[in-house]
Amino acid sequence: MTILGKEHREPTPLMRPAAITWLLLVSASAVIDHVALLRLAEQMQTRAATSQVEILQQRLDELTLQVEQLPQPQALPMERYESERQVLEQRLSALEHALSNLATADSLLPLQARVEQLEARPMTSRQPAPVVARPRSPAPSKPQEIQPPFQVIGIELRANERFLAIQPSTSGSLSQVRLLLPGETEAGWRLQHIERDAAVFQQGNDTRRITLPTGRSDR
Repeated sequence: MTILGKEHREPTPLMRPAAITWLLLVSASAVIDHVALLRLAEQMQTRAATSQVEILQQRLDELTLQVEQLPQPQALPMERYESERQVLEQRLSALEHALSNLATADSLLPLQARVEQLEARPMTSRQPAPVVARPRSPAPSKPQEIQPPFQVIGIELRANERFLAIQPSTSGSLSQVRLLLPGETEAGWRLQHIERDAAVFQQGNDTRRITLPTGRSDR
């Protein structure tokens, strides 16, 4: 019994090579599958690039067709070019000839005669320009002369001294009569000097000569 049990525990010589072979087959299968996946990925990338190239090529063909369908500019024939150039040169020659003859005296005679005829026409044919009346500016008003606030009564002689008698213009009372000597001032009016028949006052920058009443000279 002991011998039989030992025989059951030991593997047979064929199982080890079978296991190795099976492992090799599995590994080879995995490698083949990996390589197949890589090729499939490369093929997908190639197909995508190929489709993009095809799309671009189709677009390029369409643009080329559109350009070919555009109307082509017609080239100017050489004969037409030469004829137009000759016509232009003839016009330039005629213009230069006319300009060279323009400054001669003979060519100016008809023009001068025409000008003289126009100048000889009567002037009545010309319409006079309308005269526009200008508004008159108002004459400067004469500044109103400032009157003194008093009236001159006459001249008083006291102690051989001449005084000018004045009183307010709004009053006729003798009690308000005032006597002024030359150099004195009344209401901003300075008495400069007393003449025989007048009194000279200065008010600001103005000088005023006031005539004395008749019969009111020295007493």
